[in-house]
Amino acid sequence: MEAAGSILKLNNIEVMYHEVILVLKGVSIEVPQGGIVALLGANGAGKSTTLKSISGLLKHEDGEVTDGSIEFMGEKIHHLSAEEIAKRGIFQIIEGRRVFEHLTVEQNLRVGAHLRGGDGSSVKERLEMVYRYFPRLVELRNVLAGFISGGEQQMTVIGRALMAQPKLMLLDEPSMGLAPLLIKEIFDIITKLNREEKIPLLLVEQNVKLALTVAPYAYVLENGRLVMHDTSEKLKENPDIRDFYLGLSDIGERKSFRQVKHYKRRKRWLT
Repeated sequence: MEAAGSILKLNNIEVMYHEVILVLKGVSIEVPQGGIVALLGANGAGKSTTLKSISGLLKHEDGEVTDGSIEFMGEKIHHLSAEEIAKRGIFQIIEGRRVFEHLTVEQNLRVGAHLRGGDGSSVKERLEMVYRYFPRLVELRNVLAGFISGGEQQMTVIGRALMAQPKLMLLDEPSMGLAPLLIKEIFDIITKLNREEKIPLLLVEQNVKLALTVAPYAYVLENGRLVMHDTSEKLKENPDIRDFYLGLSDIGERKSFRQVKHYKRRKRWLT
């Protein structure tokens, strides 16, 4: 990916937990202005850790960027607190749809507005924008967030981030636990937000086929290392991606996990 026009750059970062557990090893990623980038990999590859290193949430888990740097809009941010990073416009949608269950949907949305401030008219405009993208939330605005469905909670969490006027959104597994129709609806809205509001997105998603459809460019992590990155079109045709992540053989047959010689392929990626 071209360096010019990147809003976010991870430069060869190394991440450790508890000062002894090395989790990320020399990871470099770029997100272009107004673009969508996907971060792929199996469970435990380091995807969520990568997002937390960007948002500053790593520090709350006794984690630290011990080498390399993270630059946002040309400034290094890896030494900043999560609160300072959020004030600069980076918001992470944490895996698991974390709403404030005892607040109504609209109260949840307004929490996001307080993170960035603004007068009453500004907050009202942002609420109208969220309701325009998520019309389902209009009829739920006075319902306690703990009583709405998982898909509606995901919409609420994304809407709450939008209320804070993000300059970059980090999405961690937005499709997890949702029905296929809801997944399609949410990802249609996400791509529309990117297209119309020009909000850059870094997406972590287990549904690789979906991620490669939404994001024009993707990176693949394996055991804390970056093993591959390319345009999504090229990655879809890569035999390793087709076999292990898409579960397809060269003739389009669905493969089981056991049939894939993943370790052999992984060794080839790392050489």
